[in-house]
Amino acid sequence: MDLQLNGKVALITGASRGLGKACAEMLASEGCHLSLCGRNKAKLEEVANGLRSETVKVLTVEADLRKREENEKFVNESVAHFGGMDILINNAGAGQLSDLLSHDEGVIRESMDLMYYGPLHASRAAIPHLRTRGGGRIINISSIFGKQPGGLVDYDSVKAALNMLTKDMANYLAGDKILVNAVCPGPIKGPLWEEPGGLGDQLGGFLGMPGPDAIEAFAKQNIPLGHYGDPEDVSALVAYLASPHGKFITGQAINVDGGMVKTLI
Repeated sequence: MDLQLNGKVALITGASRGLGKACAEMLASEGCHLSLCGRNKAKLEEVANGLRSETVKVLTVEADLRKREENEKFVNESVAHFGGMDILINNAGAGQLSDLLSHDEGVIRESMDLMYYGPLHASRAAIPHLRTRGGGRIINISSIFGKQPGGLVDYDSVKAALNMLTKDMANYLAGDKILVNAVCPGPIKGPLWEEPGGLGDQLGGFLGMPGPDAIEAFAKQNIPLGHYGDPEDVSALVAYLASPHGKFITGQAINVDGGMVKTLI
C-alpha cells in the first residue's frame, strides 16, 4: 500500500532509540523528511545518518522535553528548517516499576513533565503550523498501562491522562482537519524492557529470576499471543495514522498489545 507520505515533514520526540527510532525508520521508508529530537545529540545523529538519502532529509535537535521552552524550540527550529510540518509524534518517555507509597514524588513530577506536559507543549507549538498546512496529524505514543494498572505508578497515571488529552485535542482540532490519536503499545521488544536495569530486570528482581526469563514468563502469563511485540508493529500503525488512509480516525487510543487488554474500551 502506498501511504502517500512522500515529502511530508514529520517531527518525532524521543527518536534516538526504541519506538521513536522505529517510527523514524518507518516514515523515512515512506519518503518523509524528519526532525528527530532527544537529549543525546550523538545518538540522534547516529540514527539520522542511517536514514538520510537523496530523497529523505533529516534534522536533529537536542532538547530536554521536560521544559516548555525546549518543546517550543524543537518545533520552531524544525519548521524554520523545513518550511513547515505535517506530522507530530510525541514519543519521549520512560517508566519503572514502583511502589505506590514509597515512589519519589520528584520522579512522579518529572514523568508528568516529560510524558504529559511535553506532548501538550509540543502540540501547542505545532498547531499553528499544522493549521497553516490546512491540517495534519498529532500522534501520541501512550500505553495500554494508561488503560489498566501495570505496576508503574507514575507511568500508568500519566499515560491515562495522555489518553484523555488526546481525545480532548481531537475534538478541539477536528474543524482544523488536524487528527489526533494515541497508540497504546503493550510490551514491545526494546530498551524499555530489555536494557540492563530495565523493566525486564526489575520484574526479574521481584520474581527471583533473570530479566530475560522474567520477560518470557510475563508474556506467557499475560499476553494471549504469547510473546512481546516488535517495534515495527507500533511504527506501522503510526505510519498509517499519519497517512491520508487514516483520514476518518481521530480521538482514538488504539492498542497494539497481542490481546493483552481485555476491556471493551
